[in-house]
Amino acid sequence: MKTKASGISSEKPLCLGPTGKESVYDSVLDNPVLPPSEKTLLRLEQEGALLALAGTESPAKSLNIIFYHLLSNPKILSRLRNELNTVSEDASWTELEQLPYLSAILEEGNRLSFGVTARAARIAQEHLIYTPTSYSTFPSSKSFTIPPGTPISITTLSAHTAESVFPDPFIFRPERWFESAGRERRKFQMAFSKGGRKCLGIELARAELYLVTAALVKEFDFRLWQTDESDVAFMHDYQVAMPKLDSKGVRVMATAL
Repeated sequence: MKTKASGISSEKPLCLGPTGKESVYDSVLDNPVLPPSEKTLLRLEQEGALLALAGTESPAKSLNIIFYHLLSNPKILSRLRNELNTVSEDASWTELEQLPYLSAILEEGNRLSFGVTARAARIAQEHLIYTPTSYSTFPSSKSFTIPPGTPISITTLSAHTAESVFPDPFIFRPERWFESAGRERRKFQMAFSKGGRKCLGIELARAELYLVTAALVKEFDFRLWQTDESDVAFMHDYQVAMPKLDSKGVRVMATAL
């Protein structure tokens, strides 16, 4: 960008993204693979709305769940504060990622926020072999062949509340993500979906959750105000999990520490 004032010209380099483009829209419009129908104004409006929604509603939902359960469980909050006291005030996201209890709390918050709650459908173009595991509702040694083109779907609700994977699934229990059992459970964490269709903003969302949770816990003391579990319960499906319709959300009284 060039600016000129009093005969003086200065040049400031553009901040380009990883694709070398100025924005998501530039990446779409300049893409030779996409058909014209994917570049219309309406289509770009829809993409913008989706990006804004995914970048705000989803992290906010997880933070709601996390802070409700932190404030409902003083022992969990105290343990988290003790862990956060082991890092500096300006700890980076990558430093915070190394904290096991904070990481477990975020995993549990994402699990109970469920991410996108509509059915995640996939269609494979090749034969798939499905063999039930010990986590299956009806374990069996028999394998099944799924023909190409067969629609397959699952919901995060069914995955995240499977008793065989997450005992007492509606209990907020960060410890379930520890050690080898916790690493095994990460295979069933679908808050950001899986594979090549997983959330594009997963790393940005993780950074937001680590930095915001750590900052608020270290800087403020909170007390729930006119809020109970029904304000975070999954009672309605609007593409994301929503509580009772007359809920006013998670409300707190905050005091600086």
